[in-house]
Amino acid sequence: MRFLLLSALLIFAFAGCSLTTYNRPILKGKIDNPDIIITAVDKSFTLKGEFTSPFQSSVGYNTLLMHDSRLCGAYRVALERDAKHVRVKVPNIEKELYGVLALDKADKDGIGPGTDSYKIVIPQPYIDAVKGGKISVVYEYYKLNSDGLMDVSKIKERSWILWVSDEDIFR
Repeated sequence: MRFLLLSALLIFAFAGCSLTTYNRPILKGKIDNPDIIITAVDKSFTLKGEFTSPFQSSVGYNTLLMHDSRLCGAYRVALERDAKHVRVKVPNIEKELYGVLALDKADKDGIGPGTDSYKIVIPQPYIDAVKGGKISVVYEYYKLNSDGLMDVSKIKERSWILWVSDEDIFR
């Protein structure tokens, strides 16, 4: 009996963690470096400088569900959740990089600038690290507003995620 009560309590407590509702579209964004160009492999969009979001994915990898250290191989599931295959042109590299881009909706309880627009930044060390088929992952966090029932101050949501590599390993 005690086991059933404890199980029911745990299910109830963790059910709140899964009730994240990504229902606020993020309609605009900006790539921080004007020399970086992200183009869909299927040529359906090109992002450079300021842009209007060409799609909304539903990846929803927050730090509770997906710790940073496990994010590298998560592009497979992201593609199933409407992320897009892309090519990424970066300065000082002739060859375009390969990638997967997720542009997620914002959580209804999200706060901060990452819930209103995407700011895509790809630091040079992440570009340098992709040689030989290695994957770099860059993303932007935003926080959640606590509803008073549960402390969500340590959970960070990702508004966008970009996986990049110098080899086409994302197919």
